Amino acid sequence: MKQYDIKYWLLATAIFLVASPLLAQVNVRVSVDRTRIGLNEEFFFIVEITGGGGNPKLPEMSAFANVTESSTSTSIQMMNGRISQSVTYQYSLMAQTVGKFTIGAVEVEAKGQIYRSQPVEIEIVAGATAQQPQGQPGAGRGRQAEPAEAPPDLEGSLYLEAKVDRSRVYQNEPVVVRYRIYTRLNISSYGIAALPNYSGFWTEEFPLPQQPQTRREVINGQTYLVAEIKKTALFPQIVGKKKLEPLTIECEVQAPRRRSRDIFDQFFDDPFLSRTTRQRISSRPVEIEVLPLPEESKPANYSGAVGNFTITASIDKTQIKANEALSLKVRVNGVGNIKVLPNPLIALPSDFEVYDPKISENIDHDNDQISGSKTWEYVIVPRFQGSHEIKPITLSYFDPRARMYKTAATAPIMLTVEKGANDFSPMTGGGVSKEDVRLLGQDIRFIATAPLPFTRITEKFHTGPWFLLLLTLPVGALLAAFVFQRHQEKLSTNVAYARNRKAGGVAQKQLASARKFLQKNEEKSFYTEIQRALLGFLGNKLNVAEASLITDDLERMLTEKNVRPEIIREYLNCLQTCDFVRFAPAASNGKAMQEFYEQSRRALEMLEKAL
Repeated sequence: MKQYDIKYWLLATAIFLVASPLLAQVNVRVSVDRTRIGLNEEFFFIVEITGGGGNPKLPEMSAFANVTESSTSTSIQMMNGRISQSVTYQYSLMAQTVGKFTIGAVEVEAKGQIYRSQPVEIEIVAGATAQQPQGQPGAGRGRQAEPAEAPPDLEGSLYLEAKVDRSRVYQNEPVVVRYRIYTRLNISSYGIAALPNYSGFWTEEFPLPQQPQTRREVINGQTYLVAEIKKTALFPQIVGKKKLEPLTIECEVQAPRRRSRDIFDQFFDDPFLSRTTRQRISSRPVEIEVLPLPEESKPANYSGAVGNFTITASIDKTQIKANEALSLKVRVNGVGNIKVLPNPLIALPSDFEVYDPKISENIDHDNDQISGSKTWEYVIVPRFQGSHEIKPITLSYFDPRARMYKTAATAPIMLTVEKGANDFSPMTGGGVSKEDVRLLGQDIRFIATAPLPFTRITEKFHTGPWFLLLLTLPVGALLAAFVFQRHQEKLSTNVAYARNRKAGGVAQKQLASARKFLQKNEEKSFYTEIQRALLGFLGNKLNVAEASLITDDLERMLTEKNVRPEIIREYLNCLQTCDFVRFAPAASNGKAMQEFYEQSRRALEMLEKAL
């Protein structure tokens, strides 16, 4: 039992030994430590019950405040031979909504009756307010109640700061934002209460130690302990002025206990004792100006890469037989947003067959920058013999330091293809190749070795339906070959057409991957893969980079495509569910995940039909 409770039990025992208790009338009084509160600030709501009774039933306050912590204290008094007992409940509330609100009556059940307090009026304002308690209680039954213990004044002793390495950047040029705690108090623990909304940015988190590294810094003559708790690289995708919303954290702070005016508190209290209080602090918003990439001297094949890159290419063998497979590796190294680099454009001879690449990434977070490499491994099958050249593969990018476009290129690669086992050589002058002579040593090759079927002379095959069908087959095959060739050319030259045709297949693969995570009950990976399928499908259909898809713009884009509102709502609801579960995870629920999987699959099917 705590020391604070023991002293009152000792006092109560002594009083009960010398007097007979007479229970007082039940009274319920409420108060707040101040009536004007800043948004996201903590304030205290105190309920005092005298004369007995059960636990108080609080009114509904979720529209404007959340209860974060509560405590209870008991007081016993004797006056004119009458003993009275009071219980004080102190609730720590966090202001959530700006406006004027009324905290309704608190109800207490005692002796078969319901006792209620008077309501309390408060005002929540957008800016910060002074943290000093003002002792403005609501009108209750009886005298004014005071908080059991007012929170300490921590102004200037604890704050959170967001710092960026630059405030003016080009589109897709990284901005490194650091979140640091400055404190002159002891922090026992902290947790992130609200993450910033990085809408319009591609984010890359820097790994930090589980135990933050601290250092001392003197600011305005005061020595602070500084700890970096979060570090993120932001790649802006949209041009214009952007505002980084605040990061909010909750800290358990050990602050000195204020001296009480109660004679019994002073007797039992330890002057060296400190108490732990929960404080919520937020960083200030930060503005970033995003400049558009210059149009002057922009290469025709520029794909949006910003940074400094090199590109290399190699094959596993330079001499190969026809119809055998070889591996072509293309590797890009450099500083920048490696993950969003598109697949390189490879110019291969027309008789080469190429398959979709296997992609691997290696990201480094050293020296306060995002760097690394991305590798594409293609499987290529040459079909005919001869000497071939794989032309240089290029990558155009914008160098923000030099403020100019640059192009990196690989060296050309020579490949010798020899005749394969199933390859066919050109015909010789006699019309027959040597490989076609299969029956050697035989003098006679019979035209027929069995009786032939007889037909009526009157029957004319060339007038029958089968003959006409055979005549149309070559024409149909020629048209099909022409259409297929145009389709292949369009896939290789028209990026929008290729992404549109492959959108459904890519989304189905990602849904299949999400189903595997569903079977393993890996909730976070499951919802991440579903979100990739939803955003990737729409990005491919509309030929828009996935990183630039913003919820506010999605509805506008789909409306312009004449998609029905109910389909748009279903699609956006799925995206919002993914964001909510990823940033506010709960206990895994296999049934809910299965239902959400079916909902997402139906949303994609309806969207594909609508587009």
